[in-house]
Amino acid sequence: MPKAVFSYFPMKGLGEPSRLLLAYGGVEFEDRRIPQGEEWLAFKPQTPFGQMPVLEMDGKQYAQSYAIARYLGHRFGLAGDNIEEAFDIDQNVYLIDDLRLKGAIVHYEPDPEVKERKYAEYSKTWYPNLLERLNAVVVKNNGHVALGKLTWGDFVFAGMLDYLKLLLRMPDLEKQYPAFKQVVDNVYSIPKVKAYADAAPVTHFYRKKLNGVYSAYLIATSKNHEVSCPIMPKAVFYYFKMKGLGEPCRLLLAYGGVDFEDIRFERHGQEWEEFKPKTPFGQVPVLEMDGKTYAQSYSIARFLGRKFGLGGDNIQEEFEIDQIVDLIDDLRKRAASVDYEPEPDLKEKRHAIYAKTVYPDLLQRINDIIVKNNGYVALEKLTWGDFVLAGLIDYLKKMLRMPDLEKQYPAFKQVVDKVFAFPKVKAYADAAPEALF
Repeated sequence: MPKAVFSYFPMKGLGEPSRLLLAYGGVEFEDRRIPQGEEWLAFKPQTPFGQMPVLEMDGKQYAQSYAIARYLGHRFGLAGDNIEEAFDIDQNVYLIDDLRLKGAIVHYEPDPEVKERKYAEYSKTWYPNLLERLNAVVVKNNGHVALGKLTWGDFVFAGMLDYLKLLLRMPDLEKQYPAFKQVVDNVYSIPKVKAYADAAPVTHFYRKKLNGVYSAYLIATSKNHEVSCPIMPKAVFYYFKMKGLGEPCRLLLAYGGVDFEDIRFERHGQEWEEFKPKTPFGQVPVLEMDGKTYAQSYSIARFLGRKFGLGGDNIQEEFEIDQIVDLIDDLRKRAASVDYEPEPDLKEKRHAIYAKTVYPDLLQRINDIIVKNNGYVALEKLTWGDFVLAGLIDYLKKMLRMPDLEKQYPAFKQVVDKVFAFPKVKAYADAAPEALF
């Protein structure tokens, strides 16, 4: 295999899954660990999105942690034999990421009192619920994350385990959930992976003050078309009475000509509470189709995209879509951390900071990508990524407090107009229940 360069911070975090996959694939790679400070600030403008990890291989740059891991999984035969299997891996990886995100919300909260209050709440509610569900998934799959066999999802979980222990404050995580150890052992028992791990820099946790805020780190000490589809079987799509994370999937189902029942719950209503235990992960959206149940918003969107010819033609193109969708989701997550903050003073303080720093940077990067792709999210043609942005646009406007978002970033409107120009999509939108976001 050609030599590669993998750049990330001197920690495991979101970079370790890709390092493990590179080792598994026998890729000779330079493990470049860039510390916070001058070296990172000098490298940052050279990255696709001003973030790491970044993989340089075969003369190309790859960004976004899960997009890289999925790409390497495809490259090394760890991504499922068909789109159904690929979906099963995706939805379980995103369940892992739901857990990570909840832990990160608490761990990176700068206000000590708010941090401890959130930890007390999440450690009684979110953490046990997500951990139990994840443990059940691993048990069901005989010690693997999905499909009852080794997939790139196992490398995600094994690579992130130490990071999860830190975020959740659970150093004995495997003792409480023994099935997790099976996944880790299955990955690290592979000779090439073990050889990498044995030679890799040892990492330790420490706390460092940056810009007045304490954070935990790990430091190393050593083109436009509409598909012609056959009549699809009726499906049922479940989500709340809003657009939110459900609308991209609704738009894709409409585009694909799927006759689907659009069930919308009140967010805190009795119907939702009764349905919640029937879902794979206690969350919506959920899609029931062809006798199967599908969960996790982006996993469903990717699956439908591939089903309706809106994925890439090869793993390189699949990656291009994935990394841009993940960038859009970076924007959504940042905005959501503000919009759903329950404490008014903290909410306004955070919005003021993000509105000057985080939001403009991410919005401009996405706008530039769309311009580069001639009015599309990726590949200069219609992909499922366009449906993600078009479906999320009103939700983003609300969370960013930018009702004129398309005026400030005109390329966004090009994507939205292209998606809603399809007759089937327009027909769905015209008939759909009114929802502001």
